[in-house]
Amino acid sequence: MADLLSHSGAARATMITLQFTMQQHENPTFAAVNNYIASLLPLKENDISRLYHVPNTPLYDPETTVVEQIVLSITPTPGVYSFIGHHPSDKSTCTSTKPCPPACSRLPRTICFLHRPFNLERHRVRDDTLIISSHTSFDEALTVGWNPVLAGRLGLELSEALCIQGYKRDLDRKIGIVSCVSMPMAQLIGGIREEFGDIEYVFEGPCEEIHVVAIINAFNAHEVHRILDTAQGRGWISLDDDGRNILYITGQPRTAGVEAAKLLRMPVVCVGHHQAENWGIRYIAAQLRNRYSGLCVEEIYEEEVTILRQ
Repeated sequence: MADLLSHSGAARATMITLQFTMQQHENPTFAAVNNYIASLLPLKENDISRLYHVPNTPLYDPETTVVEQIVLSITPTPGVYSFIGHHPSDKSTCTSTKPCPPACSRLPRTICFLHRPFNLERHRVRDDTLIISSHTSFDEALTVGWNPVLAGRLGLELSEALCIQGYKRDLDRKIGIVSCVSMPMAQLIGGIREEFGDIEYVFEGPCEEIHVVAIINAFNAHEVHRILDTAQGRGWISLDDDGRNILYITGQPRTAGVEAAKLLRMPVVCVGHHQAENWGIRYIAAQLRNRYSGLCVEEIYEEEVTILRQ
């Protein structure tokens, strides 16, 4: 009897494992993908609408409609529209007198994530496509701001990490993370290049050893001095020290920030605005592929096209 129960329990465990594996390989619903992205990018009251453009078809039900393709981009670009726009093989717009081939009779049901969707031309989007967006939350969590994942990859001590908070009259806005390390400057720069692929500007300063790293999504004299004060206040550097052992990582180079950092002899790495945003797109894409292995995930990295409106 005990053997029978044991075999029964093993069979049940095997069935649960198989069901879980099948769920991982099956394509998710629109609601499931939206909820998962929300877990990566928590909703914020001052952010733009998460459901930026909702499918305009009576057949769409987010709880049951299955996603076949996810497209991720910073902005709507020609490459994005090639995946979410109308196509001659789409029956709703096909003008050919000949029937469309069966393989092309329907384009894949698609979710498109855009960080800055403001120039989206809605009339170009297929009726069955959902546009998800995140502006403020994406900047906070998946660029050079409050980004514990990036901080951990660069070797920061996360148990000691502090959140740099408050910017442009928004006291709750998280703009950065700062913590202690013990690492050569060259090693850190190598890690930054590995994460971002390129670096727009570097001021290495006079010291080869870094004791504090700040990843900040703002770059001005006030923030530079705030990082120095934070490092001294935590005892990571002496009260008599300048910024030579602090590495300031940000996106776009700013004259005021560079000048303030040089006066404090604080090393600076500016990865560039687009490189910082592209890191977030790559991260979301990797998480989606890991969670939904059977789903087609497309990443678009193109410059935004300026639209002239009359």
